Amino acid sequence: MSAGRSAGERAAALRAQAVPRGLKRRVLAVVGMDREGARLNAEAGRWAAGEKGERRTAAMLVPLGAEGWAGFYDRRIPGLDRANADHVLVSPGARVFMPDSKMWHARARVRVVRGRLVHGDVDKDRQVDGVLTEAEMVGKALGTAVTPIIAVHNAPVDGGGFMLRGVPVVPADRLVELLRRNAGRPNPAEARRLALLADRKLLRYVEGGT
Repeated sequence: MSAGRSAGERAAALRAQAVPRGLKRRVLAVVGMDREGARLNAEAGRWAAGEKGERRTAAMLVPLGAEGWAGFYDRRIPGLDRANADHVLVSPGARVFMPDSKMWHARARVRVVRGRLVHGDVDKDRQVDGVLTEAEMVGKALGTAVTPIIAVHNAPVDGGGFMLRGVPVVPADRLVELLRRNAGRPNPAEARRLALLADRKLLRYVEGGT
């Protein structure tokens, strides 16, 4: 399982870039004014949080393997150069789901404000557009409908979960329940075909790869 690998690699690369090089940046770092280093470290922190969320979600999904689910982690999305799918799951009923992990701080709620996804006072609505686009592209590659899901770690989610523009937004600890409930009637032949296709079409994501 390689969940979170590319996010971890990106975080490490950013931290390496944040190390002051050159006299000017070293002097600025000494006096606490290396803004470029601070920016890079902050971005690295976001990628590291993403890695942690992806790994947590992957661990939650492990029991589904014994129930006939196929899981693919950290895969490239055809047609989107720098996008990767955290998790692509094929149910025993031949339904395809794309949970997208979000590690958001617990100090604010995730909710809908005027039709937009918000975490506390921060607008996160582009996350909804992002998962819809990614699911559409994966669906084109596999020739089937793909359901995106936003799975939120740490932050409380209004109502224990809600739908926004067709995307379920749920606390991560409710993700497996949601997947089981929507697995569909068993269709082993079609599920096997889709799993083989997903493994062939969705290549492993390599940070900075082409």
